[in-house]
Amino acid sequence: MASSIRFLCIIITMATVNFLAGASNQYNVGDAEGWHLPDANNTDVYKIWASKFTFHVGDSIVFEYKNDSVVKVDKRGYYHCNETGHGSMFKDGHTVFLLDKPEFYYFASGDLDHCKKGQRLMIEVKGQHSSPSIAAPSLSPRPSAAVSWIIPSFGTLMALVTLMLLACHGPYLA
Repeated sequence: MASSIRFLCIIITMATVNFLAGASNQYNVGDAEGWHLPDANNTDVYKIWASKFTFHVGDSIVFEYKNDSVVKVDKRGYYHCNETGHGSMFKDGHTVFLLDKPEFYYFASGDLDHCKKGQRLMIEVKGQHSSPSIAAPSLSPRPSAAVSWIIPSFGTLMALVTLMLLACHGPYLA
C-alpha cells in the first residue's frame, strides 16, 4: 500500500514539474481576424497588435490565413518588402513560429504588394519568462493568448518538488 502511494506521488510530482516547465504563450497574429491584407485606412494593424504583448523566448506566434502566405524576413526585407531575407515562404494557411532567441523577428506576406500595404509584422522577443511573485489571476484572459501560464524559475520548481515529496513521503520517513 505504501509503495503504491509513493509511486502515485512521484507520478503526480513529475507530471506537475513537466507541465510547469513547458509552459509558454502562443499568440494568434491578428487575433480572430488572422493574417490578412489590412484595410487602406488601417495599415498599422499588425504594429498595434504586436504592441499589446510582451513576447518571451519559448513563446510562439501562429499565422492563420487564406489565399495568402507568410515569410520570415530580415530587417531589410521587412522595411523594403523584400521576401528574400530568410528563405522559406509558407502557404499552408496555418504557420507556427517558435520564438527561440531574444531578438527582433520580422515577417511579411509573400505577396510584395500586400507587404507594401501593411501586411508585415515586427516583434521584439525578450529573454525567458521571469518567475513573478504570486498574484491574483486576471478576470479576463489576454486577447489571442492561447495559453497564458507562467514559467516558474528552477528554484521554484525544486521547492515544489521538495514539498510534494515531503507531503507524499513524510509519514513514511520514520
